[in-house]
Amino acid sequence: MKGFLLLHLERFSWRSLVGGPFYLSMSVVAILLFTGWFPNPVGCQEDAPVEAAPAVYGPGERMVFSIGYGPINAGEGILEVVGLTEYKGHTCYHIQSKANSNRFFSSIYKVRDKITSYIDVETLFSRYFNKRLREGDFKKTVEIDFDHLAEEARYSNGETYPISSGVQDVLSAFFYVRNLDLAPGKVFEVPAHSSRRTYDLKVIIHGKEMVEVEAGTWNCFVVEPVIEGEGLFKHEGKMTLYITDDVHRIPVLIKTKVPVGSIDVELKEYRAGVPLRSSAE
Repeated sequence: MKGFLLLHLERFSWRSLVGGPFYLSMSVVAILLFTGWFPNPVGCQEDAPVEAAPAVYGPGERMVFSIGYGPINAGEGILEVVGLTEYKGHTCYHIQSKANSNRFFSSIYKVRDKITSYIDVETLFSRYFNKRLREGDFKKTVEIDFDHLAEEARYSNGETYPISSGVQDVLSAFFYVRNLDLAPGKVFEVPAHSSRRTYDLKVIIHGKEMVEVEAGTWNCFVVEPVIEGEGLFKHEGKMTLYITDDVHRIPVLIKTKVPVGSIDVELKEYRAGVPLRSSAE
């Protein structure tokens, strides 16, 4: 199995154990500095853009997850809204995800993954995506610039691929889903791009359930992401997301059934951010 599940979800498993739900993954520390033709990010901005779109998240939001592979505690993931940054004239949310295997699991298979996404605060579309995977002996880095006006995804190696305007990357898609008007029975389609492909991510809301995790107990929407082929939620198994039915829309639990077992990602710490414009407005 390929990919690190941790919320780095493009593939279900740390090559063998992860493939997480939303590239949500488990990420931690370190603000990436991009080089070459990708402009370096600027520090956080103090003034909220006047035209910011309503959102359930905002700068300062931080989620810490534990990752379990069957009965084994495999590691930890951190997903956070680092702040705001300017990218090619657009003010963006700087989203960062990190996934790290713990000491025990690292002795078998070490994982150190980081994913960054710049989400336009006005349109909530992805402007920039960076994926840095370090899983055992496997190493991969991907950088993509999304030009919505030209409808092109431009990779750092010079390759370009067509996209539809408003496309999401694998990490921004997760934040986009949190902002949707979730309700049992609804089905959404979200345009997304990864691995040089643009596709529609289908999101099915099955119902509601009470969910208890280390961080607390919540009434949650039961959400199933379905995709054709490879992408944010690659279906090598069934994935179920539990997102709180409140103003924060927090992903508190992610259950993934894969050919070699099951992976559970549970929220253990949460700190709310400050939305630039509340979705409740």
